[in-house]
Amino acid sequence: MEYSNKCFGQALKEIMKDNKIKSRSLASKTNLDFSYFSKLKKREKRPPIQTIKIIAGGLNVPAEYFLEYRVHTIKKLLLNNPDMVDNALNYVENLINKGKLKVAEGKTQFTKK
Repeated sequence: MEYSNKCFGQALKEIMKDNKIKSRSLASKTNLDFSYFSKLKKREKRPPIQTIKIIAGGLNVPAEYFLEYRVHTIKKLLLNNPDMVDNALNYVENLINKGKLKVAEGKTQFTKK
């Protein structure tokens, strides 16, 4: 399964359309009010992480399908494991120093002719 990189409302709108799921049907699977989905799709509301899990379950997709859930998970992981950030930065720095990874910092942007 592919994961969405779109904001929650857009991802929800697309997956419901692609799978021909109506708001009332999803509401009955999730015990959420059907009008809530309209607000989410219009980006008037941002769902809490627990609600994303409930909606994902109603759609039969993993919560990770939604970008916001993945970002939340990464943030939580990094906050609970600050050494992980240092290790990743040290790894990249080593690759750069050994010439195995080149970063084009300070170069001018490529433009079409």
